[in-house]
Amino acid sequence: MPLCISEIIRSICSSLCFNSDSHPPRLTYFPLLQLPLVAMEHVLSMMSPFELINVSLASSRSKRAVKSISRTKKKFSVSFSNYWSSVSFHRHQMIWSYAIHINKDDAYLYKVIHQNEEDREMVIKVSDEPLKDVMKWYDYAREVLNCKIDSVTLKFNHPSSENRRLIDWIAAQNKTMEYMDLSSADEESNDDVKYLLERIHVTGIFNLELKKYNDDFRMEIPGNPEWLYVSKSQFIDYEQLLRLKSPAILLWESILTNEEINRFLKSWMSCETHLQLEAIVINAVDPISMNEIMDLPHEKTNDPKIAKAFNGKHFHVQVKNEMFTMKRCDGKKKATVTIENKWKGWSLFLIVH
Repeated sequence: MPLCISEIIRSICSSLCFNSDSHPPRLTYFPLLQLPLVAMEHVLSMMSPFELINVSLASSRSKRAVKSISRTKKKFSVSFSNYWSSVSFHRHQMIWSYAIHINKDDAYLYKVIHQNEEDREMVIKVSDEPLKDVMKWYDYAREVLNCKIDSVTLKFNHPSSENRRLIDWIAAQNKTMEYMDLSSADEESNDDVKYLLERIHVTGIFNLELKKYNDDFRMEIPGNPEWLYVSKSQFIDYEQLLRLKSPAILLWESILTNEEINRFLKSWMSCETHLQLEAIVINAVDPISMNEIMDLPHEKTNDPKIAKAFNGKHFHVQVKNEMFTMKRCDGKKKATVTIENKWKGWSLFLIVH
């Protein structure tokens, strides 16, 4: 009867670690390192990252075998969270999460949160220094699996020195993230956010939340993430808005005035800025604001296809108010705006089509 993959893994580790002077364990041996190269690679390619790491620890020869297969096969994508002190490996629909917590209560909470996810396998441990230990564990995993972190969730509620050690550790592996969820707890940690953005850029989704900052605080957002979400965007003034290059931009609690939003729309119409824009949301407007904001060439529309587009790729809005369409001067694009009272109050929604 053929062995299942978990039995194979146990057999491999036992056979690799077996000392002839000791009594062999009661397992069916699976001679992995004696297989032809193609067969050995096939067995290794079926293993999870946890299984590969376990095999690599059995001997120097098995470690070389795992490193060799990891260089040639499709790599795992990796996400890291300092909030949960966890590393997760992703491939297809499966997730393998390794988490270390400071006490059993936190470990149990993490397990409860994810326990109903059938496509997730978890290893959860407890340590006095969870962040330090999970970083050390991942350093070894990265060596044998030939992978790098491409997604991070970071909460800067630790001392600045600890935040910056973590930033340097991530940047040494990868200076470009596909996803970043970043939040700071106070004015001091905002400097750590600046420190990070000077070293790491985001190409995909970037969620940014600065909970507290001074009135004169300013911070550039480099690069052009596909999706930029800023939950407290009072630090983004009109001039910085013009410098944002993301195709999709969401600015909550904005300080932009009606006149500045009007100027922004006119700059888009005249092809001066935001040629790659696909959608934008600006919070803190109201129905009366639209008279000043739409003081520009436009036409009203009730096209159901356009209304449906507001409930699509970038946001989910059921259009209940008037829609206004404007043309770009090169004739290649149109944009339609409407306002809705959704999530954090009245907001202007714009889609380019």
